[in-house]
Amino acid sequence: MTHTKPSNSPLSDTQLDNSTTKASDVSEATANTLLANLQSQLMSEEERQAYRDKVKGEAYMRWLAFYYLGRREQSQKELREKLLAKDCDPEAVEQLLIEFVQEGYQSDDRMTSALIKDGITKKHGTIRIYQTLKKHGLTTIKSANAINTWIEEHTDFFSDLLVNDIEDTDNTPQDDAAEIYEVDWLQQAVEARVRKYGDDIPIDPKEKARQLRFLQYRGFGMDVCFDALKYNLATLGER
Repeated sequence: MTHTKPSNSPLSDTQLDNSTTKASDVSEATANTLLANLQSQLMSEEERQAYRDKVKGEAYMRWLAFYYLGRREQSQKELREKLLAKDCDPEAVEQLLIEFVQEGYQSDDRMTSALIKDGITKKHGTIRIYQTLKKHGLTTIKSANAINTWIEEHTDFFSDLLVNDIEDTDNTPQDDAAEIYEVDWLQQAVEARVRKYGDDIPIDPKEKARQLRFLQYRGFGMDVCFDALKYNLATLGER
């Protein structure tokens, strides 16, 4: 019986090339899996358990974040506080917040615009809207007066609520770039007053004072509040 003697000769260049090609075919994901398995084998049981707990904790934190954002927009401050209240790791929370901002899942600017628009829809004034922003931890806008500036800078978002404040006296076409659109806060106040007290313009001092307090509570400035007592829906267009 003839036995074939194993060859001890070195690999040829072709064999080396084939071997290199096969090695390069191993995907990065496979390599990472092999490395993870190796690291796991080198871990003690306590370390492996700690690692599993960390992975589970991060997965739970991520699920919580999407759950909260799925219910409504959250400011970064609100989302941070809610995750920390669930005993999520503070460092992991900060990393997740950065990721969510980069991916567009969370945006303080978007929430600011949404709350301003919601306030306008509810016939709230700038002071009330500003208080709402602060309540949610949104600090980009520094004062009630700055709300008008924010609206001017985000007209696309508020386009359905804005009115053109330019009077075309000579009937010439206006340049779109020069047009100014703004919220008619006086109209907002008059509509809020009429919805609450009816269309009659108050004359009695006590009734005026009562309606004035109501408009102040709705967050309108004093000048708007006083002017709103002079108009009803029929006379508002005669300004």
